[in-house]
Formats: sequence, C-alpha cells, structure tokens
Amino acid sequence: MRLNETLARLEEFHGHLGPYVVVGYRMGELALRLLGAKKYFELKVASKAGTTPPVSCMNDGIQLATGCTYGKGNIKATEEGVPEAAFIQGDRRLKIALLPSTQAAMGEWLRQDGERTAAARVYGLEDDELFQWELTDTE
Repeated sequence: MRLNETLARLEEFHGHLGPYVVVGYRMGELALRLLGAKKYFELKVASKAGTTPPVSCMNDGIQLATGCTYGKGNIKATEEGVPEAAFIQGDRRLKIALLPSTQAAMGEWLRQDGERTAAARVYGLEDDELFQWELTDTE
C-alpha cells in the first residue's frame, strides 16, 4: 500500500493523523512480518501504551495493522503509557519497543512540523530507526 493510502486509512480509522498511530501500525506490520503471522486471529497483543493519548493512539495503529481488536479480545492494554507491545503467536513472543531517541525526535517533529508531517516522517523511517525488538519462545 502506498504512503498516502496508508496514512489516509489510519486517519479515517483513528479520527486524526498523529505519529503514535503510525508507530502502532508500523509495529503491527513488523510483527506480522517477523512472526510470519496472518491478520485477525493468529496473534494476541499485550500493549503497554495504556488508554491515555498520545501514546495510547498506538493501540489503534496496532489494531488496523494486525486485525487484533478489543472486541475479539486479542489485544489488551495496560496503563503504563509506554510505547511498547508484545505480539504473541503460539509459543513465540515478539516484544517491540519504540526507541527512546525516536520518541524524543517525534516530540520535536510535532512541535516544529505538526501532527500530519510528523506522522508521515515516522512512516518513512526504517524499522531499525524506529524500534528495538526481541523474539523469544514462551515455553
């Protein structure tokens, strides 16, 4: 999917376009790719983003990317307010966290350029510029 189409879908789903919804979407995409999982039913997500914006906006991006939803019960959020999530597929667990340096840069981009431009900038980063991750077996 092209950049503008993806950002338009995120904006429609979330209600506005900001960098944290993009972070969540990119996390979800990375998890599907690294785990080789299919959308909707092959994953469970444990997010630490909480329910308070702006960090909690990440949860909407994760839902759109993975198809995990609160209604199906395959995504849960704890109130830590941390941009980190675990993606569980069977006995494998993939922990993905936003790099602190990128989170700091996002704050600056928001102040300088506004939400839409900051969101597009986040979308354009490489996975290793955005995240650190660790894949483990849960057994």
